[in-house]
Amino acid sequence: MMEKVLVAGASGRLGTELVSLLGDGCIGMDLPVLDITSPVSIEKAVAEHDPAAIVNCAAITDVDLCQRNPELAIKVHVDGVANLASTGRRLITISTDHVFGGERGGTRTVPYDEDDRPSPVNVYGESKLAGESEALGARSDNIVIRTSWLFSGREGLCPFIWNSLASRGRVKAVKDQVACFTYAPDLAGAILRLLNTGYGGIFHLVNTPGLSPAVLARRFAGVLGGMVEEVHWSDLGLDAPRPAYSELRTSRRLTLPGVEDALERWRKDVTRNA
Repeated sequence: MMEKVLVAGASGRLGTELVSLLGDGCIGMDLPVLDITSPVSIEKAVAEHDPAAIVNCAAITDVDLCQRNPELAIKVHVDGVANLASTGRRLITISTDHVFGGERGGTRTVPYDEDDRPSPVNVYGESKLAGESEALGARSDNIVIRTSWLFSGREGLCPFIWNSLASRGRVKAVKDQVACFTYAPDLAGAILRLLNTGYGGIFHLVNTPGLSPAVLARRFAGVLGGMVEEVHWSDLGLDAPRPAYSELRTSRRLTLPGVEDALERWRKDVTRNA
């Protein structure tokens, strides 16, 4: 195992998994103790703990909030990453499939790999893409991980769909967006492996293949029963546009298990801890 790792955003979905996995080699920090938008806060944390690497899990995951408040999105996703990168410590930062826009009319069917050209359609994706540049420009072994629809335990889109069917017997699910669901423990394990390498650059890490929320909801309804109301994103009246198709794939050697495997392990975990 490598030297000490500081995890920023440690109380979030992925940060919690990472802190647990890294154990004694980890310093998990979050607001208000560590504020990545404050250089002073970061300098203090680095001086106190002297980490060899930083994993940045801090983010505004509310896509619509980012659309309404682009200044806040830039402050966290661009300035925050720049602040972490300026420490000179190796940095792994989490980005998103929303750096890709899909095709207008939903005509794209080929997943995006690391070499595809980004074309974000919302502020969330634009700010994340700008943050990628800050990380990759600071050190050759810094890493950007693009992922999507992260879930674990009872948090995330996947658990929301399951719990809605289980508790209310119905769920509203979008049919015109395809992306990949990603099980947080799988992603945390991949980050641990990357920390023990000298690799740098962009990695796409998701449980493949991609699905629409409506397809997943129908699968869950086959187990739980209940009614699935399939809707378009436009029906929901949300602030931010979404990419119609942002399924990721990788051209690199590191991959996560398939989505069916991930969903089955998640279901067993949730049942065991119910």
